[in-house]
Amino acid sequence: MNTDKLIHVQSPERLRLAVYRVIDRTQDDPEVQLQAMAIALYSTCRALNVDLNRLLTAIERMERDLDGPFTSTFQALEAYARNEIGRYI
Repeated sequence: MNTDKLIHVQSPERLRLAVYRVIDRTQDDPEVQLQAMAIALYSTCRALNVDLNRLLTAIERMERDLDGPFTSTFQALEAYARNEIGRYI
């Protein structure tokens, strides 16, 4: 695994589509849905020997770096998550 690719933006469009697919596929109660996504991330990081904290820090930085022309993309993802997961709260 190329860890450099993990900490740098690859393709905002590919990321956006992948996030939509993950949220869409994990339909359940909001708590279960969020736990399932977290366990999937945690387990994948362990299996691939990726530091989860480093990845999360990189994702936070990546989101800030994408501020600008892609701001609406990530705001749309948050709205989608809020509507898909949050609608059951």
